[in-house]
Amino acid sequence: MRLRLVTYSSLTALILLALAQSASAQALDISSGGLPTITGTVGGSVTGSSDVTNDLVVTVNFGEVSPLNTNSIVKVIVPVALRSNQPYQVAVSVSGLNNANPQALQASDIGFGIQNIRLLGGAGKICTQSTHVVQSPFNNDPATSATVGSNGRVTYPSSLGNLFGSTIVLSGPILSKNNSSKRQQSDGYVFDAVFTVSPQFFAAGVSSATLIFSISPGPNVPC
Repeated sequence: MRLRLVTYSSLTALILLALAQSASAQALDISSGGLPTITGTVGGSVTGSSDVTNDLVVTVNFGEVSPLNTNSIVKVIVPVALRSNQPYQVAVSVSGLNNANPQALQASDIGFGIQNIRLLGGAGKICTQSTHVVQSPFNNDPATSATVGSNGRVTYPSSLGNLFGSTIVLSGPILSKNNSSKRQQSDGYVFDAVFTVSPQFFAAGVSSATLIFSISPGPNVPC
């Protein structure tokens, strides 16, 4: 079985961004945070832009996820860049993995975590009164936290199965110093979205999913 995953910033977020820019530039923005990477794959690949001023559009092909791949885990890291001149929150939704057969691939079979929140560059805002918060249970690297459950399936502290509707995964204070009318190379923060799957036996079924990352105004925290 081969598994394909697509991630991108949502049209809703882009529309909100356009509306926000008409009154105040760069109110909310999400883009590529750099080149995504993949390890442990057999026949897989990941495509995306290394330019942080480009939209977030990433296609992940995990490759072979049956025991024909003798690696213990396939890991993908997708850097995501954020910019804002106000407190923010990031939400993720998933669609496409709806297998009725419990032995087929399930959303819970794909580990998903948020790691390594860092400045994009010198124009990122450093706040002293509040921090960027990864919402539970997503603050982990699923590749280093995988265990085997009682049913014999590999499980993770957090997975795509923890996404219900549009699920908030990250929030925090202002991200950018500047109020620019366009994306810059150094005016925000980056985090890593980490995806993992452990090669094992899966029954036939749907083996692709689409994820949408969106940014919106968050709780009013001090900076």
